[in-house]
Amino acid sequence: MSGSLCPDPILIASTRKVGAGRALGGNVMKSAKCSQPTQLSLALHALKEAILKGATWQYEKLVTLAVNAGATDDQIDLVAHEAIEALFARAERPVTLRNLTQLAVPGHFRR
Repeated sequence: MSGSLCPDPILIASTRKVGAGRALGGNVMKSAKCSQPTQLSLALHALKEAILKGATWQYEKLVTLAVNAGATDDQIDLVAHEAIEALFARAERPVTLRNLTQLAVPGHFRR
């Protein structure tokens, strides 16, 4: 410290902000409002999960469900696109010795 009796202006400004917030809010915390998922978001999520699992027999039903919930073609296309990108991202993992035995088909390599 330099021995000056003048307080630091940055410190004063920050305490003013803290004090103003305390004066306005007190110790009362606002509760976060979490909205319940809508039918539309649930339908789009179910469609994405089906694509990720490869459940092709469910696609038509889930697309119809999403359309009935108010989904647009663009929203459905975006969900499908995101799911396909996730599948490609998973497919690009390198093969290691540890998971090679899981990938090998029994009887594929014969002498």
